[in-house]
Amino acid sequence: MMRGICILVLGLFLFWNKATTNAQTDSQQPLSCNSCCQGPAGSQGTPGIPGVPGTNGIPGNVGPRGERGESITGEAGPRGEKGDTGNPALKGESGMAGVRGPPGKVGPAGIAGTVGLSGTSGVKGQKGEMGRSRLSAFSAVRRTSFTPSSNSEALPFEQVHTNVGGDFVASSGRFTCDIPGIYLFTYSIATRSHGPRVHLMKNAESINSVHRSVEGGTDIVSNTGVLQLATGDVVWLKCSTPGQLVYTTASLYTTFSGVILHEI
Repeated sequence: MMRGICILVLGLFLFWNKATTNAQTDSQQPLSCNSCCQGPAGSQGTPGIPGVPGTNGIPGNVGPRGERGESITGEAGPRGEKGDTGNPALKGESGMAGVRGPPGKVGPAGIAGTVGLSGTSGVKGQKGEMGRSRLSAFSAVRRTSFTPSSNSEALPFEQVHTNVGGDFVASSGRFTCDIPGIYLFTYSIATRSHGPRVHLMKNAESINSVHRSVEGGTDIVSNTGVLQLATGDVVWLKCSTPGQLVYTTASLYTTFSGVILHEI
């Protein structure tokens, strides 16, 4: 707004100044030949009133953008010299030591216990005997043939080769356990024609058996049993076919044996 007013005032001043100059110039020109016919020049008139200022002109187009100036980084200046070492700090004053309190009273001494007397060494005992396991074993044979008369008759024996512990009775053919443990029993029976069926018995229980069912000739059948026995258990051989021959000769085919394996 102020810029427009300034331009308006300047225009009016230039217009007024130009009009004044033209008037002075005309008054100073010489009279023409016909001046004698004209009257004398009048006095200079009063300057006219300045005209109305003209309107602002249309803004011009925006000029092109100027090129970007170069960015120049200056060189690093030299490193400054190391500063002087500062003065050492002043050492503070040491605090005052506390006052030590007085020592406490000494307690009464404890009563010393009495020391017992050492006992005398005992007399060294004699070396004990090596432990021994109890044994039980037997082995018996028949020297002659035997024919049972019932179906639950025990097979007796006539000769005993071994009877450690005395637990086997040949005449009844029965072994009675005196040492609880694990026992092994074996037996063999000679037969001719249809031989008898013979069972290994523990008390009244049949453990296993042997039997020959083929006719003709002489044959030997055998079996084995491992039994756990308690004191008083009886082991024996039962003939369950009455009238059937248990055969043997001087070769001693029919046998019965037993031995303890481990005492319990």
